[in-house]
Amino acid sequence: MKTVLVLGANGGVGKVVAKAFLDKGWRVLGLVRAGKAAGEGIIPIHADLFDASAVARATGPVDLVFNGLNVPYPVWAEKALPTYTAAADICEALNARQIYPGSVYNFGSSMPPVLTPQTLFAADTLKGRIRVSIEALFRERAEAGRLRTIVIRAGDFFGSEAPMSWMQALVAKDLGKGRIVTPGKKTTVHAWAYLPDLAATVVKLAEVETTLGAYEVFHFENHNVSAQRLAEAARLALGRKVTVGHMPRIMFSLIALLDPFMRAALEMLYLWDVPHALEDPRLADVIGEVPRTPLSEAMKTLI
Repeated sequence: MKTVLVLGANGGVGKVVAKAFLDKGWRVLGLVRAGKAAGEGIIPIHADLFDASAVARATGPVDLVFNGLNVPYPVWAEKALPTYTAAADICEALNARQIYPGSVYNFGSSMPPVLTPQTLFAADTLKGRIRVSIEALFRERAEAGRLRTIVIRAGDFFGSEAPMSWMQALVAKDLGKGRIVTPGKKTTVHAWAYLPDLAATVVKLAEVETTLGAYEVFHFENHNVSAQRLAEAARLALGRKVTVGHMPRIMFSLIALLDPFMRAALEMLYLWDVPHALEDPRLADVIGEVPRTPLSEAMKTLI
């Protein structure tokens, strides 16, 4: 039985990925804060994230680490790079492959409409530049023979375990009332990642990771769709008409006056204006069929 350590096991992404590994017969460890329990079937590991030796002693041998850490937007500038550096240190201490979910932030507001693993980074926001630095750290350690990493780049997460995602917190918040909301044009294509599909893909990559290089990047092509297309899928899920509304930008600015999360998110609003789709035919060559739940079925889980 292989063992995976999930960092951020109580987060939305970590929970879904941990369950996917459990369903495939893996032994799952979850690094959680002292006194916190992990999900059903997950063995809790109580150790300091910033003490790699202590984590290694607490876990014992580990085959793979899933990096599901989530740094809140308001503290990204101070805490993101140190947090992901700590994750890299843990992987090194365990001599275990890391799987890390990357984002589209790296490509900036001038990104082309189709993003492949060969697309050059052009980050022009603070969070985008930090994302680039994180991946540069992983690549440099891989080239030095210290760390093996798989980056699986995905769009905005959504699913029942991600209540604070853009989908649940804004876009589909009133889906039960037959309404989709978007900060951009209803025809602008946006990259989305349904969490159960992403988790199943992570497990498939884990199963073949020994055949891969020290540093690999894949793009998770899941649902590259507009708000209008989301509404059409939701109509099939609900069996009723679903309208698309627009949230004026001034509303974000007003909310940001009181909400530190929204204040930190303002620089990322270009993602609703610039069409972008993730593509990567190589992923299917490596893992076989890429998991993809029909959009209408995925939307049904949000009601």
